[in-house]
Amino acid sequence: MSWRGTERCPWRAGILALATGLLLCPPPARGQSADPINSAPVSLLVSVSQRTLSVLRGEEVLHRFPVGVGTGTRLSRGGGDGWTFATPTGEFEVGRKKKDPVWYAPDWYYVERGLPIPTPYSEVRYRPGVLGDYALYLSDEIAIHGTEDESTVGRASSHGCLRMRNADIAVVFPLVEVGTRVVIGP
Repeated sequence: MSWRGTERCPWRAGILALATGLLLCPPPARGQSADPINSAPVSLLVSVSQRTLSVLRGEEVLHRFPVGVGTGTRLSRGGGDGWTFATPTGEFEVGRKKKDPVWYAPDWYYVERGLPIPTPYSEVRYRPGVLGDYALYLSDEIAIHGTEDESTVGRASSHGCLRMRNADIAVVFPLVEVGTRVVIGP
């Protein structure tokens, strides 16, 4: 007799045991997961060139979504100073999660638009809604987040962050925790 999934002895086999009176496998030890497939850690894998973000559990791909990535352009400010808007590659981890994030407009936002730069922490720098409904922060400057303009998803359109459709980041957000591994490849 076989029941889908019992070959790995997941705890759901206990349901079958109750129904039949047969103990097909011992319950998991205290602190161990009943289902080794579903206990593998979740990680995120981003391909900048393919403009995709994959949600993995172990090696299994749970979801794949399009993302907007950095344009790679450079914005100069007087004196040779400036910013390059590329999505960084390498290994990261989710440092913090935020529902209804508020974007803090950095100096480049004002330079890019030819506007005077407000003082640090001025109220005009705080812009709700720009990052969509959810954000996963990889550093102080890079995040995976929603957007108020979903037409930018799937293109080289950001200043380095990874932009997702709001419905897509809503799927990813509850699956990851602070400390979740994020690998961003070229």
